[in-house]
Amino acid sequence: MVMRNLFQLFIAFRIRRDSAARAAQHKQAVTGNHCRPAKEGIFIFIQYLMVLMLLGSGSAGSASTVYGAAATGADKQQSYEHMVFLGDSLTAGYEPQLRYEEYDGFTTRLAEQQLFRGRSTAVNHAILGLTSSGLKNYMDAISAGRSISTANIQTGLPGSSRTLDGAQTARDIRDADLITITIGGNDFLNALGSLTALPDDLSAIDLTPITRGYRSHMTSIMDQLTTLNPHATIVIADQYQPVPLLAGAGLYRDLNKAAASFSRIVEETADHYKEQGRDVRVAHVAASFQGKELAMTHIGEGDIHPNATGYQSMAVAFSQAIWGSSGYITPPAAGTNAAGTVIYTNGRQLKTADQPIVRNGRTYVALRDVTAALGAQVSWSGANRSAVIRSSGQNITIPLNSKTIQVGGRAVRTDAAAFINGTGSQGKVYVPLSILSDNLGYDVNYVNRWKAVFIRS
Repeated sequence: MVMRNLFQLFIAFRIRRDSAARAAQHKQAVTGNHCRPAKEGIFIFIQYLMVLMLLGSGSAGSASTVYGAAATGADKQQSYEHMVFLGDSLTAGYEPQLRYEEYDGFTTRLAEQQLFRGRSTAVNHAILGLTSSGLKNYMDAISAGRSISTANIQTGLPGSSRTLDGAQTARDIRDADLITITIGGNDFLNALGSLTALPDDLSAIDLTPITRGYRSHMTSIMDQLTTLNPHATIVIADQYQPVPLLAGAGLYRDLNKAAASFSRIVEETADHYKEQGRDVRVAHVAASFQGKELAMTHIGEGDIHPNATGYQSMAVAFSQAIWGSSGYITPPAAGTNAAGTVIYTNGRQLKTADQPIVRNGRTYVALRDVTAALGAQVSWSGANRSAVIRSSGQNITIPLNSKTIQVGGRAVRTDAAAFINGTGSQGKVYVPLSILSDNLGYDVNYVNRWKAVFIRS
């Protein structure tokens, strides 16, 4: 009892202490067609913390049963080019003290995993503070193809009300090859009291109305998603439990038990739609958090959200649900050159002695190695000191040390010039990555966490 109360008071103190700083960070942001999640107001954040610390993000318990559809027989190389991410702050990738632009959650990592299999486009429609009821309301508008304000999606959402384009989101969903969902933690908001006045026995809290509502909302959400797109793979996360054993063995046991009943709804929902022939799976994120709550979340700072380690673990769990048990890929160590960059062409690592070079913050690659790996023809004009590329029936001439190239006979300005690295017969023409993406039509992505360049024709 003493340990539990100390833990509760510590969390409450940290929340109050940090409230001003966090409130300043939680501003609304919307850019283009990508729905940027609204930032939590401190009042909602405190409530959200109370909910998820207790039940809303629970694990499946120490002896959890595995339900639901997994990635049995999944193709490790199956491509899901168009990804749509729906849900709450976990889908947003929220971490305290980070600006929105710095969020680096599991969805970012999933989009990077797709680069090993094909081109990758992702749209994140996360909304912080969202409940299953709110997501159901949002889906109602999406299915009807109408715009809806966040105030009408759910009362009390942080930030000023803004209007979301339901018709555009419907198009995103119809185009999706993969849809992921995290939702449920905030559904327990009204079932709990103050964080510093928890009941001695959690079994006194009747969760039946909450779980019944959650099941109903999930059925409506899934009905609408599978109607909009009956062919997409849909992956729903189970729920991790962030409160450590330090809070007390009894409380820890009760939280895991309560969370297991919540996660079971996710599992049974997936089973139901799989029986209907839909590809619905569960990402079992909870297991890796159990016993490691302090190491994988910000709970020691008074916040229940995953830290970088926790989001990495979520990405692995989602990848395993999508691509199988070995579905999460990490590039081998890059070369020993200063740039330390590894190149993938059409999903295969490019084995070359001519490593990428970084100059003034730009990455340059050996032109012949990359284009040959992508099926283009390259020749050298000594008279003009130019490389000539033939790709997709078009000639592209790239002179050395010039920011003007010729594309189909048309002069095109570039942001950096090609150069030769090495001398004599060992010299190789290096070009900036921007020339490949802007003028050859290649899809070029750089993943900083791996120092890896992914190039696709």
